[in-house]
Amino acid sequence: MILNEKINILYKMRFMENEGDNIEVFEDILNELSLEGTNNIIPDLCTIFEDEVAEPSADDYLIETIFYIAKRNNLEEGLYKLALGIPNMLPHAEFWAERIHRALLNSKDLLISYSNILDKLESSNKQAIKGILLLIKDDDPDLYLENANLLLKKLS
Repeated sequence: MILNEKINILYKMRFMENEGDNIEVFEDILNELSLEGTNNIIPDLCTIFEDEVAEPSADDYLIETIFYIAKRNNLEEGLYKLALGIPNMLPHAEFWAERIHRALLNSKDLLISYSNILDKLESSNKQAIKGILLLIKDDDPDLYLENANLLLKKLS
């Protein structure tokens, strides 16, 4: 099965409400993608996120898969592809877009690499990411203020 077919299956299964949808199958496909996929599939993986999922652990595993693919292939390029996919998550997967950015803000390695790619983005991508960072910063300034400001400065 080619990568696009696997991504299409994940997309159809994302709500886990159809007969045959199974979290183990979902995770098995993500595992295969993490080993076979390149950074080019990361924007497509972003389309799978939904805030109204029956099985949130599936989306947690999806985040892990995206970061694993990026680290395995070329971290900055992978995070650039992730940044390109973020606008496709809004507004239907805003929670997950925030969760991804909280993970980025909490990891020094990811934070530095992510900050290096932000100036390469087009204005619309920058605005989407800026909005997410401002929400996170306002929600928990004690934890995120410094790192969020570092990224926001790169987006200006």
